Amino acid sequence: MGFFSKIKKTLGISDSDEDKNNNNISNPFIDSEAIESLSLACIKLDENLGLKSTGRCGIFVKSVNTETFKEMKEQIDNFLKVVIDKKNINFDVTFDSKIDNYGYLWFIIKGRSIEEIVAVINAIGDIIHEKNFSRQLLANIFEFSSGYGTDNSDPVNNNQYLIYNYKLDKFYPFVPLSSSWNSKKRNHDQEFKIMKEISDTIKIEENPSLWYPIWNIPF
Repeated sequence: MGFFSKIKKTLGISDSDEDKNNNNISNPFIDSEAIESLSLACIKLDENLGLKSTGRCGIFVKSVNTETFKEMKEQIDNFLKVVIDKKNINFDVTFDSKIDNYGYLWFIIKGRSIEEIVAVINAIGDIIHEKNFSRQLLANIFEFSSGYGTDNSDPVNNNQYLIYNYKLDKFYPFVPLSSSWNSKKRNHDQEFKIMKEISDTIKIEENPSLWYPIWNIPF
């Protein structure tokens, strides 16, 4: 049993019936390997494009007005409170949960390393799956920052993102133009640069028409 599994067991978060005899989640909407490959992609983005992870990530799910969904949120909140308690685990992470203007439930994680962020995000995804809400899962959003391009002359967006879409089971870039949240314009050139750098490292959606933007990210 993994460390996070022990924490969940302590909090009374038990595996679903179909997973009691199987420690691996065989669910097409939860692909831990795809998300874990992000570590290598981060190295390439840093070395070749000067993009560094800000340590901020969000996972969001379509809300359902049921008691079971409310219980799931409460269990994830309790789980995250244990994770951020330095007396229990040496993870340097913080979290917040909120409902956005569209009614989506967000869990926002801030960590010191991409490995820690991915570990926590995967654990949250596991709980959502175990509570039978994996079809409500929409995406993970990982934030990156850079003041200038690789030649240090052309300014680029400070906030740039990699989105993991659970339905597509693939990543794609999202780069809103600076000061354009209201006009909702994107820097497509930078998005293609990002895709080119990491296409051989992680599962990238090659069809740009499926690079769905996520505006008004709440972090």
